[in-house]
Amino acid sequence: MFRIRAASAAIGVVALVVTGTPAANAAEAQAPDVRYAHSVSEDLGTLEVGISSDSAITGIRARLVSAATQQEVAVVEYDAFDRVSGTADDGVWRTKKPLDLPDLGSYDVRVEATDADGDSSTDNNAGSLAYYVAAVFEDVRPDRTQIDTDHRQVRIDGTLKGRWPATRELKPLADHRVDLDVDYWTENTVRTDAQGRFSGTVTVNDAVPVQAVYRHDNANPYVVYGESESTRIDIRQVATRWTFQAPSEARTIDYGDEVTVTATLERETPQGWVPFEGQSGGVLYEASSGGNWTSVGYFTTGADGKAASFTHTPGETGTFRMASHSDDPFIAPASANSAEITVLRASLFTSFSAARTEDGGVRVEGTMAFPDGWTPADIPVHIEYSRDGKRWTDLVTTEAGAGSGHAFSADIADGRRGHYRARFDKTESSRGAMSEVVRVGR
Repeated sequence: MFRIRAASAAIGVVALVVTGTPAANAAEAQAPDVRYAHSVSEDLGTLEVGISSDSAITGIRARLVSAATQQEVAVVEYDAFDRVSGTADDGVWRTKKPLDLPDLGSYDVRVEATDADGDSSTDNNAGSLAYYVAAVFEDVRPDRTQIDTDHRQVRIDGTLKGRWPATRELKPLADHRVDLDVDYWTENTVRTDAQGRFSGTVTVNDAVPVQAVYRHDNANPYVVYGESESTRIDIRQVATRWTFQAPSEARTIDYGDEVTVTATLERETPQGWVPFEGQSGGVLYEASSGGNWTSVGYFTTGADGKAASFTHTPGETGTFRMASHSDDPFIAPASANSAEITVLRASLFTSFSAARTEDGGVRVEGTMAFPDGWTPADIPVHIEYSRDGKRWTDLVTTEAGAGSGHAFSADIADGRRGHYRARFDKTESSRGAMSEVVRVGR
């Protein structure tokens, strides 16, 4: 049975008592161990105690002492508790309903515990009860969840209420401070009206969360921390784009040729695309084969949106890449690749001969060179024949060697009189080449 009795006249407060539970005698038994006592975090008026022993816990008495006055204000007996987890000899007990104490504040908890063996113990420093009003936010909402460079103000509205520990009742908290946080930093502080409502504006300069927070206030010492759910504010960035003036279309160049690069950066506005001044970035040359790139230079765009004009000598086929990035999160980065520049290295025949053999055939021989330091993995050489030196026909294909001089040769058993030459076709990295023409008689 749970009943209330008056405390001593000197204290002048209400306390809770219950008739005791008889204890069994146990020799050399372990006394109960009171591990802790405190408020339930989400229900501050509810007391929770953790106790273990070598037999079932049969008695709990919690004495609440005001931390401010050091006066005992209430006694909570065993039948006021329910075990909420664990076992009878090692469990957690909570009061069945919130405690009804005379004043808000902090209370020291002294716990006496008894087990089925009749052993008992008292812990005068078991813990504390935080008998406070919990701050609770309702209907907190920003007036926008996306901002842009011209609209960075966000208004936050909501209601602040307090949950009273004795009844769990929610009541508006009037004239209380509310912090409006942007990315977990306070940007504005407002006060609630008589109904607990508040409204305030913050400036948001990045994609970050916003929320309302109640923090400790000396003017209202018995209201504890509370926060609303955060809302992420996203950014609608200003779109930017690159347009190349040069190279304006795909080109094929010889190895060693310079290429000029110019491009314009623009930004989107309600009136359309306009040049974008003062944006920094860099130019790369990226090989089409992948993996290789070369820094060409850095720039800051001028009033016309143009980057500085750069020249570069590509070492292989690829594209120029313009890229810009702003420290302003409201400006979208932009990048673009130019039309492809195909780089071809020189190839040439350094010698070629064709002569009649003793058996009536024709033997052709020659050498090739690749002066730009890039030799194809395979060097197929096509031997061609023409009776009149105008219309040509492939006779045979041979392979030039990989050694010095890249020599090749071929024997044509039924070689007729006429004109002979050698042809090397263009590859992805080398230009084609044609040998001199040699006339062979009978």
